[in-house]
Amino acid sequence: MAKKAAYPEEGEFILATVKEVFRQGVFVTLDEYGDKKGMLHISEISLKWVRNIRDYVKEGQKVVLKVLNVNPERGHIDLSLRRVNDAQRKEKLYEVKQKQRSQRIIELLTKELKLSKKELETEILSKLEDYASPYDGFEAIAGDNTLIEKLGIRKKNRAGLLDIINKNVKPPFVVVTGFVKLNSYAPNGVDIIRESLIRIQESGAEGEIEVNYVSAPFYRVKVRAEDYKSAEKLLHNSVKKGIEYMERNHGKGEFHKEMAERQK
Repeated sequence: MAKKAAYPEEGEFILATVKEVFRQGVFVTLDEYGDKKGMLHISEISLKWVRNIRDYVKEGQKVVLKVLNVNPERGHIDLSLRRVNDAQRKEKLYEVKQKQRSQRIIELLTKELKLSKKELETEILSKLEDYASPYDGFEAIAGDNTLIEKLGIRKKNRAGLLDIINKNVKPPFVVVTGFVKLNSYAPNGVDIIRESLIRIQESGAEGEIEVNYVSAPFYRVKVRAEDYKSAEKLLHNSVKKGIEYMERNHGKGEFHKEMAERQK
């Protein structure tokens, strides 16, 4: 994981704690930068005229602010509240929460798998660099445990990692799986089966349905959705479309349910 810079950058959104409110502004500490001090001038609190600053912020309150100017030599950090919209505030709070969750899982991994910080970085965290954050990677694994096999994590650490993730991470989706058996004896049977699989795949939005060859005549259909009921419905509807296409073209199709493990 990249080391945090000593000071924030201009234009960055930061989480701060209000420490002192006075007539012309507010002093805050920057939560993510070693509690360095920053200044929020009264003119940067609201687009409206501010009669009483405490109508907007109070001591001890957590606020999302935008960095206007940084002077490391003098230790000055100028901040703004009025230049943060609701979407930016929510995005920053989500980012902070994800980092806190990541740190909690990392502490568990270090303790229970007895990994040094270097081992944790090279063995696990470096394998999650394709995700927006380590916690996003943990969520993905919690939603589909088979993903861990594609990350290249050594087998001796897989079981412990999965156990910690499944106990402590609530994924934002569920995964259910089933098999479809497709047979066609028509001269163009291969094309008919291929088209049937395409219809299954395209029954959902991008990333919702994954179809893989198992062994003739079986294909695995994996569906990802926000909840179990939606996933089951999408699985059955998508397979139904594929089977109906087979039957219209003098082929046969059968659905075989694989035991679906709850992922949420």
